[in-house]
Amino acid sequence: MQANLPRTKVWRSQYLKSIELIHGVHQNYSSPLHFHEELELNIKQGDGWEFNYRGAIHNVPPDTLVVTQPGEAHQADSKSERDCTFRGLRISMNLLQQVATDVAGRDIELPLFPIPIVRDRDFNTQFIRVHQAIERSTSMLEQQTLTLDLLAQLILRYAENPPDLDKLGIEIQPVHRVRDYLEEHADREISLEQLSQLANLSPFHLNRSFSKTFGMPPHAYQIQMRIIQAKRLLRKEHSIESVALKTGFVSQSHFSSHFKRLVCVTPKQYIQDSKNVINFDV
Repeated sequence: MQANLPRTKVWRSQYLKSIELIHGVHQNYSSPLHFHEELELNIKQGDGWEFNYRGAIHNVPPDTLVVTQPGEAHQADSKSERDCTFRGLRISMNLLQQVATDVAGRDIELPLFPIPIVRDRDFNTQFIRVHQAIERSTSMLEQQTLTLDLLAQLILRYAENPPDLDKLGIEIQPVHRVRDYLEEHADREISLEQLSQLANLSPFHLNRSFSKTFGMPPHAYQIQMRIIQAKRLLRKEHSIESVALKTGFVSQSHFSSHFKRLVCVTPKQYIQDSKNVINFDV
């Protein structure tokens, strides 16, 4: 869709230079016939819409992903009596080729996606969560890891002639080096490429191996380490704002959101509870 939608913004994350993001809120909208140089992934939340593509009119239900190949003309027609949210990602061909190569473990042709409508609730939910995470300006590692996994799953599930995944080997030393690095530099912005070079594994292979070994991907491990450090600082009566900055979170709200998710209380509640510990006599 075009950038002239009502209340629409189009931008690039500082950590994802090869991806353009779109977020719009609108009721009625009709786009002209147009195409993009990137692979485009779109979801409309709230209502369905019509998608004119490859000589056919597709009725797209709400919360359903639409995949548009680069260079292929398409047109959108959306009518609704209420505000609906539109989310999109435009993926450069270079990034798509890089992810496809990482997934296959060898050089392969650029993936093609023969079916434009993805009727997969889990994958569509994953797309929305990734878009929201990037929009919230989360950490570099989180944005890069989530995007890599999204594109890898897109290729494995919906590309024509998807590559076969190799079985995971035993990469104990490489993934432990990555874990140790994350623990020592939890408060720093770390890129997935840095960790990939440290482990001498492709980003996709590293993500799979790390997740298998430690039960979570590298970005989730980084967040966990930051929260552990934050709890120590909060118990020493550092302010919530200073703790958010010292532990590497992009904002106090981002810190508080992750803290409550992992600790089950807000940072403020944690401080209060730590001050009001009741000692029971046994």
